[in-house]
Amino acid sequence: MDKNIPLLKIKQQFDAKYLEDIPGEIKKEFYRIGLDKKIKPGMKIAITAGSRGIDRIVEILKSVIDEVKKVKGDPFIVTSMGSHGGATAEGQRRVLEHYGITEESMGVPIKATMETVEIDHLENGLPVHFDKIAYQADGVIAVNRAKVHTAFKGEIESGLHKILSVGLGNHRGASLVHYLGVKGLKHYMVEFAKVILNKAPIIGGFGILENGYDRTLEIKGAKPEEFAQVDSELLKKCKKILPRLPVNKVDLLVVQEMGKNISGTGMDTNIVGGIKDSKTEPEIKKILVLDLTKETQGNAIGIGIAHMVTKKLYQKIDFKSTYTNTITTTFLDRARIPMIFASDQEAIETGLKTIWNLPGVPPRIVIIRNTLKLDEMYVSRAIWEEIKGNQGISSIGDWEDMQFTKSKELINKI
Repeated sequence: MDKNIPLLKIKQQFDAKYLEDIPGEIKKEFYRIGLDKKIKPGMKIAITAGSRGIDRIVEILKSVIDEVKKVKGDPFIVTSMGSHGGATAEGQRRVLEHYGITEESMGVPIKATMETVEIDHLENGLPVHFDKIAYQADGVIAVNRAKVHTAFKGEIESGLHKILSVGLGNHRGASLVHYLGVKGLKHYMVEFAKVILNKAPIIGGFGILENGYDRTLEIKGAKPEEFAQVDSELLKKCKKILPRLPVNKVDLLVVQEMGKNISGTGMDTNIVGGIKDSKTEPEIKKILVLDLTKETQGNAIGIGIAHMVTKKLYQKIDFKSTYTNTITTTFLDRARIPMIFASDQEAIETGLKTIWNLPGVPPRIVIIRNTLKLDEMYVSRAIWEEIKGNQGISSIGDWEDMQFTKSKELINKI
């Protein structure tokens, strides 16, 4: 490898607008959708908390809790993350702790179980499972971020429907939603949620939309009959502002970290590719991942999307958690172990040897922190020459050679 490959740190400018007053917005939407009328004194109200790294989620959940308390309801948090956390109640509690969601910070109990109630069947015979604790509550308020899904494209993807059918389906329900692969996710996830909305004590929801910097942009309340409308509207807005790589063709993409707090597949397939029915995927010849996030707790689902990983990453994998989550999704290829390299330098050198470029053709290299943080990155000269005139693109600092520490770890990091 030419050790003098020059890199330039660049900035992508996204719309930076964000929602400043979370408690005020929650209060406004709480009353707009009539939750103050539905909640009677003493009613036990379950509020969902999932496994995604949602911006200001502690403040959002606390604001919902406070409004429930004001109308004399008795709120609690219910873990709502399907098979994540190793498909155990204690594992899901630990996931929430990583986000600062504790009984102390929320001021209410956090309840977790893998037990479900079979509340009905779809027309195809699949049973609809729903969290037993949530089902026994007097009311359930769903809280989730609306986002593009990592396995399919549709009018409704990740959002309020998903937190009901997958999140509150626990391991059994999540497995059934994924039972028929992409078709099941695309069609039956919504059908499961429709049954749940009809049979379970769902009284409302709050859909969250984040901007290109992963900051809360909008919170929209939804009556049960409005879940589809809110999910669809927020998804359309999400697709318009979704950050992407600045180019469609990359020889070597270096991802510094992956994990469940970043994406359901560790790396967002909307960014790196891997969605089976997508017509707009980027062309990335080789993907190298350097590490797992602390928050993912060893869950390395999505590692199969990469071509190369480091030994440092491999040694952090919790195979039980990874396999449980992967089997639930039914996409077993996403847990395949790619080539493992002792150091960042060895992996990058191998990547550049295997990108199929003719001699003398400069490599197209992009280095990102993760697939959520795309406002800053390193690019090679071939990439910069293509994008330097684009609106919203600017350079940071001067050109620098690709550099490594004595232990052969990459220095040029975001």
